Amino acid sequence: MTGAIDTNPATPAANRQGDATRTRLVKTAERLFATQGVGAVSVRAVNAAAGLGPASVNYHFGTKDDLLAAVLLDLGAGVRDRIRANTRALADREHAPTVDELVAAVTDPYRELLSRHRTRGMRWINIVAQMSAHNHPALAAAEQDLRPLLLHQVRRAFPDTDQTLLEQRWAIALMVFLQALSRAEEWNHRRGAVPSADDLVRFFDDQVVYLAGGLLRLLT
Repeated sequence: MTGAIDTNPATPAANRQGDATRTRLVKTAERLFATQGVGAVSVRAVNAAAGLGPASVNYHFGTKDDLLAAVLLDLGAGVRDRIRANTRALADREHAPTVDELVAAVTDPYRELLSRHRTRGMRWINIVAQMSAHNHPALAAAEQDLRPLLLHQVRRAFPDTDQTLLEQRWAIALMVFLQALSRAEEWNHRRGAVPSADDLVRFFDDQVVYLAGGLLRLLT
């Protein structure tokens, strides 16, 4: 033992420092993307807000889209995997899912996210809503194979609906749900009070009911 400092970047200490820096950048970007808009936030702004050097994002992630993908997956990987598990459970059954079961398969993981991480969960939903409105390619990459799996179950539930209309209306219905959910706190603030946890739950439940009812009208 010489007591010398190991400067090898591959050491555990260096790896921990790198992980901490990446986490700092992800959380900073998450906050900025949610509050200022994905398109309005530059890599330079993320580095500055994180208190890091001007090349930090490029060094740790590569591009802004790579950073955005990391932000999506930080909380979103669990949501995606839970929706995938719900969808596969529907696929394993002989009978087709009902509209309420389809909606629950998608929305329950969002509810679970918000119950665990209200502030960060709302930020993440805001970012996803922004990206879904513009069909951002990073969103599709983060979802992996989820879209076709879900669509297959929607087709099972509504076999007589025109397939082009079905896909379009399903996508629009989910986007409207996300857009509404992303503004839950804003709409509650208009009443002059900070929305409580119960307010958010009620708002969420209302959006689930609207989603199920709208899909039933649109796809039958």
